[in-house]
Amino acid sequence: MIFPAMPVNERERLKSLYMMDLLDKKDDERFDRLTRTAKTTFDVPIAVISLLDRDRQWLLSRSGVDTYETPRNLSFCAHAILEEGVFIVKDTLADPRFAENPFVVGEPWVRFYAGCPVRLPDGAIAGTICVIDTYPRPFSSAEINTLLDFAAIVEDEFLILSMAMTDLLTGMPNSRGFYRSGEKRFAWLKEHKKDLSLLYFSIDNLKSINELLGNKEGDEVVKTFASNLTKCLKDQDIAARLGGGEFAVLLANTPTHNADAFLFDLQSRIDAIDHLSGKNYHINYSYGMIENGGDKYTTLRSMLEDCDKVMYSEKRRR
Repeated sequence: MIFPAMPVNERERLKSLYMMDLLDKKDDERFDRLTRTAKTTFDVPIAVISLLDRDRQWLLSRSGVDTYETPRNLSFCAHAILEEGVFIVKDTLADPRFAENPFVVGEPWVRFYAGCPVRLPDGAIAGTICVIDTYPRPFSSAEINTLLDFAAIVEDEFLILSMAMTDLLTGMPNSRGFYRSGEKRFAWLKEHKKDLSLLYFSIDNLKSINELLGNKEGDEVVKTFASNLTKCLKDQDIAARLGGGEFAVLLANTPTHNADAFLFDLQSRIDAIDHLSGKNYHINYSYGMIENGGDKYTTLRSMLEDCDKVMYSEKRRR
């Protein structure tokens, strides 16, 4: 048995996967419909849509197997994401990579595998859609094209999910996307007793810029602020545009990366832009901050509501 290698862009791939917040999701009919149809179309006992996490394979949808999770290093799909197009193993016992795999010599007795990588909207590979048989079999060019079509449909569903959670102007998560991924991150930080900070930003002079210089100029200000906010993020920080000129950031505090360091980095970037832009205005913003609020708040939403109040209180005071 040969364990699968890691993609060269694994760190970026995982970050994209986590932002989509598809892991640990079950029984989504939009995907279950596809695996049921794939199972029937290819006349196989098993069809799966898999996601490759750091150390595990999560079955976003499965038809013909009961488990939701398997070790990544035993996964056929971990090999498939390294290939272009459809990855086919016509007889697992004749392939040294898989002949001794526990899923080949034991349940579910995999003897044939065909999997096609599926990509997220940003191009990162999330996992595969695959079909599995308990007997060796050929796989025709027509079947390859059909599996490619199924993969394209999965990617279309990923795109629909992403669009529902993405702010079209900035490309950042919108409020729905922030709560979808942020609540999960917030719960994890609380459970592991990690220090966290929540920041709420508002561009102060956006309304004036829109009124005096037009909405196009205002949109550029929003995009500029969003771009620089994003550049300050570290791994697994979560930021979103909540609407208008308002943004939120959830940080896990570490000795080298905390709210103060984040705010200093952001202000330095905005100062540099104001200095070099040649505009007759500066980008002014206010912020509210709540640190280590995990013990007080049960949800990210309730914490954000108070952070919003802190920001507007500070704005009024100024």
